[in-house]
Amino acid sequence: MAGFLRRLGALTLGLSLAAAAVCAQTFALEPDQKNAYLTTSGDSGEEVDAGRFSVKVTKTAVATSVDVADKTIETGNLFLVAHVSATSPAEPLQFRRHEAWLLTEGDKKYEVTDKVADDAMLLGKWVQAGWWIDAPLVFEVPKEALPGAELVLITPNNPLVVDNLAPDVQIDLGLTGGESPVEHYSLAPEGT
Repeated sequence: MAGFLRRLGALTLGLSLAAAAVCAQTFALEPDQKNAYLTTSGDSGEEVDAGRFSVKVTKTAVATSVDVADKTIETGNLFLVAHVSATSPAEPLQFRRHEAWLLTEGDKKYEVTDKVADDAMLLGKWVQAGWWIDAPLVFEVPKEALPGAELVLITPNNPLVVDNLAPDVQIDLGLTGGESPVEHYSLAPEGT
């Protein structure tokens, strides 16, 4: 009799585990959710902590040309310059070109301009643990992309391993579209 009860208990446990496994399949992420990041939102001027890094947009500017080192770079559109301060709580990281973009109200993405070298922007700098670094990100956009524009930075990923649950930040730049562009904007650090 004891053997029968043991087999019946094992059968009941096995069926319960199988039913739980089938039920757990309903908790799977949808295909579009599998590639989504865990977004932390904030406004310009406030620190936004994504866990693996923290950022703050300290200043924005709109210009028709930017001065880098000893040359002036012009555009037929506008340059949107966002000065970003960043730090990391644990390990150093470096943002790459595809990990920063501008998102407009119409969900259109603008990547960082390739007219300005990465080493003149945040993309060329290491974000160290415990230290804040301030550097610009420069986007080339039409005037109609300014209202409601948001800066998006995603966690730098290893090229071999993709982290589908990596955090990102989305910062409202507070632009209305009524900003008057300056003719020349210098990307040189203040005091140089």
